[in-house]
Amino acid sequence: MGDKNTVSAVVLAGGYASRMGRDKAELDFHGRSFVQHQAEKLKALGITDILLSGYTKPLEGARLVPDVYPHRGPLSGIHAALLAAEHPRLLVLAVDTPLVPLSLLEELIEAHRAGVTLVTADGKWEPLIGVYDTALAPVCERLLRGEDSSLRTLLRESELHTVAYYGDPRLLLNCNTPEDYRRLCDCYDKRHENREL
Repeated sequence: MGDKNTVSAVVLAGGYASRMGRDKAELDFHGRSFVQHQAEKLKALGITDILLSGYTKPLEGARLVPDVYPHRGPLSGIHAALLAAEHPRLLVLAVDTPLVPLSLLEELIEAHRAGVTLVTADGKWEPLIGVYDTALAPVCERLLRGEDSSLRTLLRESELHTVAYYGDPRLLLNCNTPEDYRRLCDCYDKRHENREL
């Protein structure tokens, strides 16, 4: 079940980034853009089928996957990636969470059995850090063709499993504002100095 050879992965890099004021995927993270950093993290896991959703520039070792139903939120990016994935399981990773530990992603892949397996932190779902069965693509399409295209509706209709994360909560931070960006880079610097990353 946890064989990385049966897992594709997608970096979700869409959205308007209105609070950030610029494209989050292009933010610098110690000499690499966020999207480059996330793609390299997936390669480090041994995943060879890497997809990019909501991104338009070529990136070596990754495939660009346009939405079938544009402007419908993260569900549309996940849906397109489920259709394009070469393997029956899809690791989903948001572009703006570059501090997510590799060990947590490995644990997710190992724990996945069916449906959706998500990280939880403080009892809250992290739906953009999870593994999704590609068999869920028709359910996504039905939701996207209707009025409710929320990701949480998909989760409610799926077999759902979770992996609890008890580590440093800062490592799961989403980077939505310039303040978040400064805090994230500061967190990385301090942990890197202490050789914690």
